[in-house]
Amino acid sequence: MSRVAVFGAGGFIGTATTVALREAGHEVVACRALRLRVDAATLERPTWAPARDQIARLAGELDDVEVVVNAAGIATAGAARTPMLVGGNAAWPRLLADACARAGVPRLVHVSTAAVQGRAHVLDESLRYAPLTPYARSKTLGEQLLRDAAARGRVAVTLYRPPSVHGSGRRMTAAFAAFCRRYPLVTCGDGDQPVPVALIGNVGAVIAAILTAEHAPFVVAHPYEGHTVRSLYETFAPGRRLHTTPPALVRGLLDATAPTGQWLAPLGALCRRADLLLLGQAQRPGWLRHRDFELPLGRPAWHELAAATRHAELPLSSHVP
Repeated sequence: MSRVAVFGAGGFIGTATTVALREAGHEVVACRALRLRVDAATLERPTWAPARDQIARLAGELDDVEVVVNAAGIATAGAARTPMLVGGNAAWPRLLADACARAGVPRLVHVSTAAVQGRAHVLDESLRYAPLTPYARSKTLGEQLLRDAAARGRVAVTLYRPPSVHGSGRRMTAAFAAFCRRYPLVTCGDGDQPVPVALIGNVGAVIAAILTAEHAPFVVAHPYEGHTVRSLYETFAPGRRLHTTPPALVRGLLDATAPTGQWLAPLGALCRRADLLLLGQAQRPGWLRHRDFELPLGRPAWHELAAATRHAELPLSSHVP
């Protein structure tokens, strides 16, 4: 097994990653990411590169490391386009890739997000981007910078794209459960549209599976967990009635608000979440499906999570997946 450095090991995804990797027999070194502040215009210049002294210092922490997993970043869907957001989600992973190359670390797995493809009809493992929020744009820029770093051939990069991740203790999950109890549940049609969501335990298992493979593709999408809009509501709010609305009306409203949501981050995040819960989003079977990978946690784990969060009382500022 490998000696793996996990950056952001103390965070929500980083903790699950550390547990899954140790269970798989890897030696895990918990590392902290640097806090970078860089504006997007600077990063988009072809001449931009991380500072050499930062690369050297970071490379010094990677002695005897065989794989690096980056689970660090700013995972706030409604965040404004600030130098901290861009630095954490774009400049930092590029710095880490350059440090891996300098230290001779052959592999880097970077936790990105399915949000980089926005309202695409079908999520896939391509480099087609359609980010709708400043957060998604910062993650897209991070992927593009890592693509450039990987093209040099000194480090093999894998971008892992989980959708909305739920788990015990996560504010977003508890707030979604509260929303399901308090407000009318609305969907389009019969609610059988697939919706991309993930359990945190499955996210850790996917990262471990990526490390197990001798060669992984540049992009790995999280496998579909089988939820539809209806089944997700029924899991968190059993017995509640679903109200239907015409899909054409929803699409028209979302299309009308999209331009404003591009610069008004909270509105963009709200529209994106409404889009998922009303219209759903399909995803194409990817690399893990072709490897016959099976998620360790299924529908019973979703019901256990819903039962554990059903009585949480939290503000509804982040109440949807």
